[in-house]
Amino acid sequence: MKFSAKEVLKPTLVLVLICLVMTAFLAGTNLLTKDAIVAQKAKVAEESRMVALPTADSFDKSTKSDICYVGKKGSDIAGYVFTTEAGSYGGKIQVMTGIDKDGKVTGVILLSTNDTPGLGLNAKKESFRKQYQQKAPDNGFEVVKGDGAKEGQGQINAMTGATISSKAVTTAVNEAIKEYQKVKGGE
Repeated sequence: MKFSAKEVLKPTLVLVLICLVMTAFLAGTNLLTKDAIVAQKAKVAEESRMVALPTADSFDKSTKSDICYVGKKGSDIAGYVFTTEAGSYGGKIQVMTGIDKDGKVTGVILLSTNDTPGLGLNAKKESFRKQYQQKAPDNGFEVVKGDGAKEGQGQINAMTGATISSKAVTTAVNEAIKEYQKVKGGE
């Protein structure tokens, strides 16, 4: 069987032309939506900070830490919000932690996680995250298997079947506590 250059070249050029046109459309769409995406991410981050530290009415980027925002109530410091990461079962988990000026964890928000639905994703549930709302222990929180955690003593009950995810969230919160100890009182 013999192929002519015309039989091969014509469909190839058509496919190349289609690819170029589609690439131009995708690039144009990206260019048109880039600013809206950045604005939406900033809005979601601001709303998450308000949930993590509800006593604050405004936030300023910290000058002492890249992962910290200072929450203010009027001109007074209400607390701090930290965005930290840890390795989890499904990859990186990103957590936002609010700590008030007195050292109490006021909120823990999971910003991103790829853990298993029905197990690791249970970390998004309020019942799990609420355990952190206590005075931040100097050495960080400790994960306890079963229901043996002592309330208010720096212990967190691991989620059944998701100990790795429980430890990942706790590691991220403990990283926020370390950063809090560095920045508190100096803003």
